[in-house]
This record gives sequence, structure tokens and C-alpha cells, in this order.
Amino acid sequence: MRQSDGGENLVRAASLMKQAADSGHAGAANNYGAMLQSGRGVPASFEQAFQYYDQAAKAGLAAGLFNLGFMHLHGLATDQEPSIARHYFELAALKNDIDALTHLGRMAMIGEGGSQDPAAARDYWATGARLGDSRCAFNLGVANAGGHGAAPDFVEAYAWFLEAERLGNDAAASELSKLRAVMTEDEVSQAQKR
Repeated sequence: MRQSDGGENLVRAASLMKQAADSGHAGAANNYGAMLQSGRGVPASFEQAFQYYDQAAKAGLAAGLFNLGFMHLHGLATDQEPSIARHYFELAALKNDIDALTHLGRMAMIGEGGSQDPAAARDYWATGARLGDSRCAFNLGVANAGGHGAAPDFVEAYAWFLEAERLGNDAAASELSKLRAVMTEDEVSQAQKR
């Protein structure tokens, strides 16, 4: 390992994480899978990462379910299978995994790995936004402004972009500025009250 890879401490941490994972600890299996996926403290191996994510997913760990879905979505150590990815994301979303909710919203909006369902996409993102995720709030702003799956609603879009900005999304300010240029003062006021 090069020193820039984390040095001896990271190598030791990886070894301990592997021991815990091999003893059946789901969180350690997921974390060790992430180390293998990125090559942090161990040589990178998508195949081994997949196995450890699978172990974490079988234990019902939300992050493991998401990571296994991500591997299927991008064809890492397995065939690229969006429908299987979507299945794992749905299981993780039931446990309020933010990344799964974000990805599911996108997949439902465009029909990747299953049917196109803009209403479901909005529901996934609304759940994520309620859990404090700025990406989900921003995506709802885009969906409402663009009329994806419903008529455009600038008031609703503005309200979601405000929420995204409040949650720390830097891109939201630009979208708010664009909407203010086409909205009345009354509409902006309505959005601010939501």
C-alpha cells in the first residue's frame, strides 16, 4: 500500500473489518465491501466487494441492500441489471435509505429497471426530502418546474427548491432565481408559505 492509500493504519483497519465481516457482522461486511470496491486499505476487487455486499444485504442491512443494487445497476462484478438494482433499492428504501430513495426516484421517473411512474418518483423523493436530503428536494423542484409526469407547478417547484437550499444544496439558488423571473410576487409568497 502506498502512504496515500491510508498507510498501515488503514491496512490494519481493513484487516479488522474483514475479521468482523467474516464473523457475520453485517455492518462490517458492508464496510469491508466498500473498502474492496474503492481499494482503501486492500487491493480493489469488485468481485469480493459484491460478495461482502451480498452478505450485508442478506442480513437486511439497508446500506448493503443499496450497495448490492448499485453493483447490479452499473454491472460491477455482475451483469448490468437495472431491474434487479431497482428491487434492491426498493428493499433499502423501505428502511429509509436516502441513496436508495434518490436512485429509485430517478429510475421511476425514466422507467429504468421497471415501469415509468412519475408519481412514484415524486413519492420517493418526497420521503427522502422529509428525511433531510437536499438532492431529493432539488429533484422535486426540477420535476415540478419541468412538469415531469404532471402539469408544471412553479409554486410547488419554488417551495421544493427553497427546501433544497435550506438543506444545503448549492444549485438551488440558481433555480430559484430562474423561477422568480417567471413567477408573480403572489406565487413566490405562496411558495414561501409552504
